[in-house]
Amino acid sequence: MNIVIRGLPRPLYLYLVLLLYIHRIVADTLYSVIINSPSTDAAVVIDGQVYVLSPSGKSSIIFQAKAPSEKPYYYAKLKKGTKEIVERERFVRFPTARAWTFNEFYNRNWNAKKVLNFETVEGIAKSHNRRDDRDLHISGQIPTIHIQADPASLISMHKQYLDDVTVIANVTHISATKVKHFMNVEFGISGRTSRYFNKFPYKIKIPKEDYSLSGFRHFKLRSVANDPSYMREYITANMLHAVNQPTTRASYVRLFMNEQPIGLYLLVEKYDSTWLANEFDSKRNGQYKNGITYEGHGGRTEHNRADFSFKGDDPRVFEESSFEIAEGPKDGKKDFGELVEFTRFIRDQHYLQRSTNSVAKARARYEWEKRLDVEGFLTNMAMEFLLGFADGYTENTNNFYLYKDPERGKFVYIPWDYDYTLGNGPFDMDAMLVGDYMKFGRMSSLPLTSAILQVPEYRQLLEHHIDLIARNLLNTTTLFPIIDSIAEFIYDDVLWDQKLPRIGKGPSYIAGGLHAFLEGKIDQDASLPFCTSFSVAADFLIRVNHHVDFRLAIEGHTGYKSLLGVKEWFKRKLTNYYNRVDYMPGVLRQLIHI
Repeated sequence: MNIVIRGLPRPLYLYLVLLLYIHRIVADTLYSVIINSPSTDAAVVIDGQVYVLSPSGKSSIIFQAKAPSEKPYYYAKLKKGTKEIVERERFVRFPTARAWTFNEFYNRNWNAKKVLNFETVEGIAKSHNRRDDRDLHISGQIPTIHIQADPASLISMHKQYLDDVTVIANVTHISATKVKHFMNVEFGISGRTSRYFNKFPYKIKIPKEDYSLSGFRHFKLRSVANDPSYMREYITANMLHAVNQPTTRASYVRLFMNEQPIGLYLLVEKYDSTWLANEFDSKRNGQYKNGITYEGHGGRTEHNRADFSFKGDDPRVFEESSFEIAEGPKDGKKDFGELVEFTRFIRDQHYLQRSTNSVAKARARYEWEKRLDVEGFLTNMAMEFLLGFADGYTENTNNFYLYKDPERGKFVYIPWDYDYTLGNGPFDMDAMLVGDYMKFGRMSSLPLTSAILQVPEYRQLLEHHIDLIARNLLNTTTLFPIIDSIAEFIYDDVLWDQKLPRIGKGPSYIAGGLHAFLEGKIDQDASLPFCTSFSVAADFLIRVNHHVDFRLAIEGHTGYKSLLGVKEWFKRKLTNYYNRVDYMPGVLRQLIHI
């Protein structure tokens, strides 16, 4: 380009030429789109001009190219080796004057949205010191996780989906503004019965020597395969956070595996030593020494249930129970000694409350507080009751951790796995919707809850917290706009997920369960929750193999006994709670649990 401006001094002339040159450079924007279509090329189209995109060095599903700025544009797929458009986005994107775009997702007309969340409930003590997690759970965004591994290894892993097969992979986490790459990551299928679904759940473990996401290294990718609302676990995890309980946060991600889109998943944190330090270490100096962590896994018999019953003085007896040591302590023994002492104390408290020893009874609260974060435990029991945890402690002595906090010298209860909540699953929904907390599950008979609730002040504390949570978190005036906000946030990705082919074959849950039975791989600790209904279980198996409309799964009246709408659950539970609606189990339910 030759520019001649007569009559100008040479320095000024050179300065203007430089400005024009810089403008031409800045006028180009680096366009970036996440797109997966191995059979086509990709392009950005501006003013009818097709600019072919190339795969980025950051990830094979990120395509980039420099093209003119400040003009409307859209992304398109091209016939291989040509500029012929075979598919384009349904909309035109607004012009940008920046030097780069966000990492935009093909056919999404947004990169970030405002999503309403739950306000912290005042009046409930906080027992943990969680580190900042803004790079992991990014508000208003749905990042993409790209798994790259040997195709043959991935095929083998999926064929052996009942076994714990690990594949070494490279993992890329792509948010709107950042791309983080992790090498030599352990990747595999996770879950117990959740792996029976055609949409598999997965686990990711980043090596210690590698970088992390907000300091976290071990994650679960929850498939939400049994929940057509896609939001029960998300809501439950964030509600638990709002009542100041130590627990995983949850956020949505899009998952790709090599060149294949897998679907919309929920990213949660796995509890390990890194997580314990991130959740409880108040000093943040890298020197945290975690205590022992026990995990409760249900149990098939009263003898081996993870119910906190005293099983004897020999710690080895617990090795045959449904408790396991999930994480050993940095200092001290990795055995069941601490659990033996705690369950002995629980047993003794039962005897004490029935005695006439008024002095010992008066000391009961002091003794409990030395051993357990009682308020935290009772807050979790309030949440189990209000949110209908069908697979937690009160219904199934399952899906919880008991952590010995070394800084306070007491146990902390940590919940886990929230898919069977808010009216979802093969359960008697009337039993789950009961309005009297003492009639919920085995609240009144399990060793730990019954012992604590014999102390009048603790019963009053539980009742106070149930009412506090019901009035704040479950108030439909503020709750339903949050649910609507979540629904609008994930709607496009729900439709995308529902159209994708699944890796698993055969009818969901039925084929996997039969396969596990024939191979003798049924989890020996798997147990039926107290609220299980065989007739509703049949309805559940039918339902998970049929399409349920997303909006119907949220609003209610789905036509299935095994699924209430999310809003429907809250409306009915609140009504029953305020009216203290009782529940009398039917004959069949009594026979099941004789």
